Amino acid sequence: MEVSSSQALTKQEWAECMERIKARDKASFAQVFRYFSPRLRQFTYKHVGNEQVAVEMVQETMTTVWQKAHLFDGSKSSLSTWIFTIARNLCFDMLRKQRGKELHVHADDIWPTDYCPPDFVEHYSPETDRLKQQIIEFLDYLPKAQRDVVKAVYLEELPHQQVAEMFDIPLGTVKSRLRLAVEKLRLSMEAN
Repeated sequence: MEVSSSQALTKQEWAECMERIKARDKASFAQVFRYFSPRLRQFTYKHVGNEQVAVEMVQETMTTVWQKAHLFDGSKSSLSTWIFTIARNLCFDMLRKQRGKELHVHADDIWPTDYCPPDFVEHYSPETDRLKQQIIEFLDYLPKAQRDVVKAVYLEELPHQQVAEMFDIPLGTVKSRLRLAVEKLRLSMEAN
């Protein structure tokens, strides 16, 4: 049963979907991800007040849903209640850890200042094409694992979660490889 990003299933249909996810059905997980991600983004933004951190919280929440699917009990709560509780707890944990520290790592600390990653770009911009061309020129400077992730995220514009599934690696590994690769690319580009 396919669901659009705006169409909700019944409590029972979501519970059945989670049973398939417990059996590691990626299509069912993609269905849950497509439906809940935009809603979680709004929800987490209200808690953390930062768009980039809200996106990270959505990714962490959905990773937790996949990893802990076996803990979901449809007789105790609805899927939405379970997912939003996970998101709320992750937000609170993150805010608790951040108390007294620099609030967040800013995008400019990771990404080149004249570029915004594809996840956050809503429309075409000439800067994106220019950056893609620069990335292609400097790809050989990267180790294969980083090069593969960079190609998938920046050149093919695939979502981080899909890249993680494609290479069968954790989402955090995708993000780490991207951070390292972006820094190496930035240094290589500056050197030239």
